[in-house]
Amino acid sequence: MSTKFRIRFVRSIFVLILVFFISLVYVTPVEDDYWSVIFDFIGSFHPIVLHLPIGLWFGVLALLVARLLDRNSASESLIFVAAVITFISAAASFAAGLTLYLGGGYGRDSIVWHMYSSLAFLAALGLFVFICGRKYRPFLCWASALLTSATLFIAGHAGGVITHGDPLDRAPWRVFAAREIEENQPKSIAGEEHLFADLVLPILEDKCTSCHGAERAKGRLQMDSYLSLLKGGSKGLAVVPGDLSASLLIERLHLPIEHPERMPPAERSQLDPAELAFLEWWVASGFEEDQMVRDLVIPEEHKTYVNSLIGDSPEAMKARALKEQTDRLMDAYAAMQDQFPGLLVQSVVNDAVFELSSSSMLGYDEAKVLKALAPLAENLVRIDWNRRILDAGWARLFSLSKELEVLNLMDSEISPEVLSALLSEKSSLKKINLTGTAFCDEHIDDLLQNTAIETVVLTDTNLSESGFERLVAALPNTQLISSYSF
Repeated sequence: MSTKFRIRFVRSIFVLILVFFISLVYVTPVEDDYWSVIFDFIGSFHPIVLHLPIGLWFGVLALLVARLLDRNSASESLIFVAAVITFISAAASFAAGLTLYLGGGYGRDSIVWHMYSSLAFLAALGLFVFICGRKYRPFLCWASALLTSATLFIAGHAGGVITHGDPLDRAPWRVFAAREIEENQPKSIAGEEHLFADLVLPILEDKCTSCHGAERAKGRLQMDSYLSLLKGGSKGLAVVPGDLSASLLIERLHLPIEHPERMPPAERSQLDPAELAFLEWWVASGFEEDQMVRDLVIPEEHKTYVNSLIGDSPEAMKARALKEQTDRLMDAYAAMQDQFPGLLVQSVVNDAVFELSSSSMLGYDEAKVLKALAPLAENLVRIDWNRRILDAGWARLFSLSKELEVLNLMDSEISPEVLSALLSEKSSLKKINLTGTAFCDEHIDDLLQNTAIETVVLTDTNLSESGFERLVAALPNTQLISSYSF
């Protein structure tokens, strides 16, 4: 490649970047729903391709250092070619990021600094390529390389802030200062609460604003203020006071969980029935932003939710404590899902009750699972522990469950002592499968402690016929299945 061609090529690219830099002011996310989905999909590859130009640029820097130490170790042509490849990959990464922005995934305020700094990196990289395309001058090459590295650092920092927040927000002096402000802040006075700020906004902040807030506004929709809700987004009006059917927020909340436009999406934390019912009542009633709670007559069906957030009556305190406990359990469940995906599932959507299947533990360290599961053990409603050893550690964990309804121990290896401890009184236990276990006549008294039992399966156990007849007499309303019942 001739030097003249190199110069013309790089000049053309540099002019193109300059035009892009100016035109970015007028670039906004697309309004059309079809193209929004297309752009959002294409742009989703941005996090994958953005690491390539970073790695390549460090490779170029390594070549510069090698040439500085030994002139013959890296030729000018090799550095130029590596820089051109880096530029092409950086341009592709920028295009993917811009496409993601056009899809409406982020608000302009949160992404504009990253866009411009990324374009500045492209310009600096283009300058480096231009300089390397002419006669090699070490000083100019190193000066432009340092400029390129600086813009890359700025662009990377801006992108990291979008994804993970500003690292300086975690600085000790900021954390301690924020704590001091929070501790000294006057508490809300009972009776002075606003309907939107104190009862509606907490739902939105918990379930919606991670995707529809100031930092990220998918579909150009922000849900962190009353005015933002009325403004709506590219798909329509989120809230039309007094009109449920015209409020997109309510419509999306009622879509089937598997529907692509369901909000929140299936993989996100869902609103519980009380929250959804309260939102519907708020929208249908058409209240203004400054509506005070004290001036309202709260319908009876919403008082439990209201009491979970405000109020100082014994009922309110109890409801608030229950909600805080549920929130802690759901946080523990989310952490469990991150560490051991698929191991634990919710028995009822939005309820802090869970099901555990031993078959899901394949490949996981059981000791680590046992430790992570401890905070959630008392809310297990179903345990399927088939064809596995059940030792004293797991039995102690299972015995903590206060909500257990179904216990399936088919063909599990359990010592008589552990089985006896596990069968101790559980007021909620309805179904138990002991097929192929060490259950025998000595365990009958343990089983009879479960007063709510509806179904017991005892095939292939050590239960005697007389023991079975004793169970039939003691549990006349329970379905008993064993070799003697056929």
